[in-house]
Amino acid sequence: MPRRACTGLVLAMLLLAGCAHPPSVAPLLEQGFTSVQGEHALLKTWAGTKATVFLTLDPTCPITQLYTNAFEEFAEKYAGQGVKLVGVYAGPFMHQSEAAAFAADAGLRFPQVVDSTCVLSLALQARVTPECFIADPTGNVVYRGAFDDRPVREGRKKPEAVKHYLADALDAYLATGQPQQEVVAVGCIVECGE
Repeated sequence: MPRRACTGLVLAMLLLAGCAHPPSVAPLLEQGFTSVQGEHALLKTWAGTKATVFLTLDPTCPITQLYTNAFEEFAEKYAGQGVKLVGVYAGPFMHQSEAAAFAADAGLRFPQVVDSTCVLSLALQARVTPECFIADPTGNVVYRGAFDDRPVREGRKKPEAVKHYLADALDAYLATGQPQQEVVAVGCIVECGE
């Protein structure tokens, strides 16, 4: 390939990379959502003072089902530290009744919303369920990725987690205020397109 063409290709790639915007829910903080529990409120009502952890959920996803106890324990562990969890049932095929039944059966008490229009999922740039996002108080995402290392790939999991990616990222963010490196989550595809 001629040098001029290579230079043009590299420039185009750099420009396109710069156009990609990082995930943020900042524009949605003043938007109203209805929880699976039937409570209607602005998104900021469910936000933590130091951080908000958004979790994409799907009642039919085996990996989501695997984590229900861990999610509730995580919510309880960080509640006193200014951190709140918000579950997001992502996708146009999600229904309020299905999500509410799943939340009740699993004992999930943290706020959860059905995002059938995908507005929240697209703002987070969610790819799979479960996927975890730590947002700072302004709504900018400072971590996205896996909860831990139990799922190896779709259909395969370890019996116990060795690495606790979300907890480590949240602890580091709370201590330093710095964004944390993404760890790609393994799970069921979020059916929201751009």
